[in-house]
Amino acid sequence: MPRMVLSLLVGLAGLCPVWSQEPVVWVASPWQQVLRSTEPGGAKSAGIVAARNEYEPLRVIIRAGAKALAGVRVEASALKGSAGQIEARNVALFREHYINVFKPSLRSKAPTGWYPDALIPLAGGDPGAKYPGVPVSVEPGANQGFWADVHIPRDTAPGEYSGTINVTADGVRLGAVPVKLRVLPFTLPDKIAMRSNFGGLGGGLARQFGLDAGSKEFAAVEDRYIHTLLAHRAIPSSLGNIWPKWTPEGGIDDSSSGERLRAMVQDRHVNALCVPFAYRTEPEKCQAYLRDMAAYLRSKGWLDLAYIYLEDEPNDAEQYETVRQQGALIRESGIKRMCTEQTITSNPEWGTLYGAVDIWCPLWCLYDEKTARERQALGEEIWTYTALCQGKGTAPFWQIDFAPVQFRAPFWVSWHYGVKGFLYWSSIYRAAGQDPWTTPHFRDQYWGEGMLLYPGKDAGLRGPAPSIRLKLIREALEDFEYMTLAGQQGHKAEVDEIVASLARSFDDWSQSPEAYLAARAKIAALIAAD
Repeated sequence: MPRMVLSLLVGLAGLCPVWSQEPVVWVASPWQQVLRSTEPGGAKSAGIVAARNEYEPLRVIIRAGAKALAGVRVEASALKGSAGQIEARNVALFREHYINVFKPSLRSKAPTGWYPDALIPLAGGDPGAKYPGVPVSVEPGANQGFWADVHIPRDTAPGEYSGTINVTADGVRLGAVPVKLRVLPFTLPDKIAMRSNFGGLGGGLARQFGLDAGSKEFAAVEDRYIHTLLAHRAIPSSLGNIWPKWTPEGGIDDSSSGERLRAMVQDRHVNALCVPFAYRTEPEKCQAYLRDMAAYLRSKGWLDLAYIYLEDEPNDAEQYETVRQQGALIRESGIKRMCTEQTITSNPEWGTLYGAVDIWCPLWCLYDEKTARERQALGEEIWTYTALCQGKGTAPFWQIDFAPVQFRAPFWVSWHYGVKGFLYWSSIYRAAGQDPWTTPHFRDQYWGEGMLLYPGKDAGLRGPAPSIRLKLIREALEDFEYMTLAGQQGHKAEVDEIVASLARSFDDWSQSPEAYLAARAKIAALIAAD
């Protein structure tokens, strides 16, 4: 071949994009942001570590070559070890659904593009749905991600396990990803350590489905949403029709709801009960209701789990006064009072809320360590919450186009500060007429804000489809379980030191995913040593 022609061919080859080659099957970390356009990484196998009764994620990415891929399917084998095996049914597989973030969220420095967020189960859905799990096609040069949740049964023997995740396209094998799992010699409790309030269900969910909130049909729908959140250690603010009726003549009637409330607390491990605040405009009836409800909860041993959500985000003198009036009304009942406000007054002219609030819930960006410590010393509880992109930009933000590590860091900071709970304003938000599968944003500039669960109908599901962000939150809540378990075993000082090395405040925290994995491994070693 003449040298000139050869040089020309070499030059043209250099101009060809990477995806002009054969399909690539590769592995990405759950803590890596992998867009549809992200270049393939070098990892060809997955290694995970988990305790018994824990979920541990991994990701397999298929990159199409010069030709589109059709009929792509992903299957997991059992994970086998010398002491037994973890059946394939314990590996839940999901297809990552991409959202076109055509304008970055406020304060996001990430590029625009197609971001994965919704997770569509590969099993149990309708293959004829608008967004099926499988089979799926992949455009030339594009990624298609698949998420796996590996659940470690309680009776699993500690040790090393191995299996594969197999990928095919139109029945032709594209690759087999080796999976190595190390099961740790301890078990995460069913009991949830971090208290929480994930809003949006109840009436908001009923309106989205066009259903009567009191109907049996809606109760079945809501329960599937409740189940999904609880499966991720997230406590919904609404737990369905669990609350006993109050009779003005005196007393509580739990004949229709008592068993469901008991099941939520004892079987589903709910550790935070948001009590309906009835008769707000009738103080005498309100006090009677609260007295009877408190007595009922006390008789069941659940009073410490209960709280009432006061005026939301009071932001002027009148609203501060409303909180004080509400707090005074509730105080004698013994039910705790929560307010989404920082522990230092917003304006000295408004006065303080001291004495009216038992559970303080400030934004991350408004956390005041000094006054928070003072309130904790008095026996009051501190929760935190996030919303939009508030603050100067150093606190974590929870939109789709921010680094996944931002969903992990806040719960490490929470341990550092002794924070006991977390609130998120909505799990299902969407504006009227909005399609969450294409434009899941709030006010056109906060992608994914207030929506951790996608409506499952378009994916052929009876219940909701979880988001990657909800999975990351579960990982962080399991981190908190590690810390709690180690602390209970007498290692609190060591845990405190480990946490403080990378999460010192909501403005000072490590952005290295590897740092949290290493710190978690140190905490696991403390637990396993016992």
